[in-house]
Formats: sequence, C-alpha cells, structure tokens
Amino acid sequence: MEHSTYQKLVVAAADLLRQKGYAATGISDILKTAGVTRGSLYHHFPGGKRDLAIAAARYSAELLLKMIETACRTAYAEGGDYHDAMIEFGKKIYASFEKNGNWRFMTVSATLQEGGERNEIFSKEARKHYASIRMKAIEEGGKFGLSAEASYLPLRKAMLMLEGSWLLARVLGDAMPMRSAVKFIEEEKLFHELRQQAQLQIAHDDTLLER
Repeated sequence: MEHSTYQKLVVAAADLLRQKGYAATGISDILKTAGVTRGSLYHHFPGGKRDLAIAAARYSAELLLKMIETACRTAYAEGGDYHDAMIEFGKKIYASFEKNGNWRFMTVSATLQEGGERNEIFSKEARKHYASIRMKAIEEGGKFGLSAEASYLPLRKAMLMLEGSWLLARVLGDAMPMRSAVKFIEEEKLFHELRQQAQLQIAHDDTLLER
C-alpha cells in the first residue's frame, strides 16, 4: 500500500529524528528521504519542522502503544500474566532496535526534549505521550485483573530499563545494554513471584500466631 504525501513526511521525519536528533535533522534531509517537494511539506505542516516533529512523535507513540497492546494480547493468549506481557514487550523493543541497525536510534519523545527549539509545545506533547502510555498500561492490565497501580508499575519499570539501556546503547554503539534490559525485565517477574510467595508465607505465619 502506497503512503500518502502526509504519511511519507511523517515516517521520514520519525526515522531521521530517531537517528539524528531534532537539531541535526534538516528540512532538506526530510524532503530527500520522503521524496516530496518543499511545497508539499508546508502544505501539510505550515509550522515546518516543528509541526512535523510533533506529528512524528504522535506517530511513534501510536506504534509504541500498538506494541504494548500486541505484547499483552500474546501473553494473555499463551496463558501468561502481565509480567510475561512486559517481557514480550521488552523483546519487541529489542527486536525493533536490532532491526534498525543504528545504535544512535532514539525515541522521538526524547528528541523533542533535546530539540534546538525546545519549548512548552514540545514538552506538552512529550507529557501527553507518557500519559497515553500510562492509560494503555491500565487498560491492558485490567484485562489481567490488575488494579491501575498494579498495571502501571511493571510497565513503568520496563520503560525505565528500556529507555536507559537505549541511551547507553547509543553511547557504546552496541546492543548489549538492550539485551541486558530484557534480562532485567525477566528478572523482575521472578522478583514479583518471590515477593508474592513471601507475602503468602507472612500471612500464613500470622494466621498461626493468632490461633
């Protein structure tokens, strides 16, 4: 299916912003990658690079939310729990990172925060991006019978691990931190199970003491 001019611009901008950052990405770079004219860009994005960066951030956020949803659906279908969904999510992020083949790859929301035209518009967009992640976590966690807090906490931990490892991978030029992040998410499931066992044991011991 062929992309529209609008879609070509957004996808090209998202890819370049991830690779190069906001300040280093020029309008000419975007036009060349998208294969469209300057007039077409300003027709769809009167504010130029700023408006296009915001559209690219929204596009990337939608992809991330879809990735979370797919990971949860897979874990649920396979009889897993919400922590299994977070492991699947981590693996999908790593696979995306590996496929890109560029260790300078970065999230577009982070790009907005480091942009040369950093302002409240960009900051507001980034906050909306993370709010949508929180709402998606609550929505998907509810399908596993979890409360809002119990749903958001595992995803928040996974995001912290993945975003931190993403940054480190860029610095080192190596995928190792991303692989480590997935292992840490897997370990978090183990820790969660151990905490549950400890809580059950404490409750059992308290019951015995009350007799």
